[in-house]
Amino acid sequence: MLKNRRLLSTTLFIFGLALTFALFGHFKVSDTPKIFNYTFFNLLILVILVQAITSTFKVKDFHLKVLKLISSLSGDIRFSLLVPPIIFGLLPMPAGAMLTADLSRKAGEELKAERKWVFFFNYWFRHVCEFSWPLYGALIIAAGLANIPVKDFLVSTLPYMGLALLIGLFFLFTRVKGNGNGEKVKAKGSEIIRYSISALWPVILIITLTFMKVDMKITLLVVLLLLFLFERVEFKEIIYTVKNSMISEITLIVLVVLIFKGVVENTSILSSFANFLSRHNVPTIVPVIILPMIMAFLTGITSAGIGATAPILSILFAQNPAFPYVAYISAIAGVLLSPFHLCLITTKEYYKISFKDVYSTILLPVGVIETIAILRGLL
Repeated sequence: MLKNRRLLSTTLFIFGLALTFALFGHFKVSDTPKIFNYTFFNLLILVILVQAITSTFKVKDFHLKVLKLISSLSGDIRFSLLVPPIIFGLLPMPAGAMLTADLSRKAGEELKAERKWVFFFNYWFRHVCEFSWPLYGALIIAAGLANIPVKDFLVSTLPYMGLALLIGLFFLFTRVKGNGNGEKVKAKGSEIIRYSISALWPVILIITLTFMKVDMKITLLVVLLLLFLFERVEFKEIIYTVKNSMISEITLIVLVVLIFKGVVENTSILSSFANFLSRHNVPTIVPVIILPMIMAFLTGITSAGIGATAPILSILFAQNPAFPYVAYISAIAGVLLSPFHLCLITTKEYYKISFKDVYSTILLPVGVIETIAILRGLL
């Protein structure tokens, strides 16, 4: 299963970190069941289902439908690197960037774009909505712990979403010069609607079932089964898809990341760090930035970054009305930069690029948004 040496080294490194945190964070053996809990298996199943859907997209050339839709709306194929990730980005799910990874790869090949930039566009546009979209649990948690109405929190974080979108568009139209064949397909309104339904029904169905509060596992399973049916997937292809989604390099690394996440959440590392900052009279904004960012970075989950640290920071939130937003944006920044973030690690491996490639594209955009959030907290 481990054909990739880089993946093997990454997996061993994460596992080593988990052991280190367990040792120095006073992890109790009796807490082991807390790691392998419902959340652990729920996330693992979701990742497997996402891989199965992605594999089916690839096997049945689903990208052609998306490209056809975009070509009917615009002759600029670069929008193929923008629209699908943003649409699927409305749906919070583990390793969700994998859903559009193959669509972006095919568009990138058509545009002769560098793989690291194809990764960036797929990854970045996937997470643009996280800055201000009510389906993301971290936002609800942040608003609740800060005693701010969700509506007000959404309005206050909306500029960050707009900024993230503008940054992505800037790089899209400056880093990708080509435009494929540049041809716009002539299509009637009824044809465009048909193209839209044909290309977007999976995400429309996922959004609909999500708003109906259907369990995400059931939602993805329904979409997968309908894909098998509508795309007339052969039985041997179904077996191949299921087998390779359950036993894959991505599944293995996700397994290790989830173990690491569980260890971090059940040790005293974070609280010890908070006490250290308090004893040394560190400026109040520093822990508001550092704690959510570190927790989010180490777990790869925004809700963990804000949920585990907001109770510690609640006293500071009362001192400055901008601090809850600084903490929330810092948590997102930590996740976007985290090698333990499932979207990052899975798509990095999918595009077969290095961490150097990853950070050469995302460090500056994340830094710009985080800097603006910090300035807001200082003013």
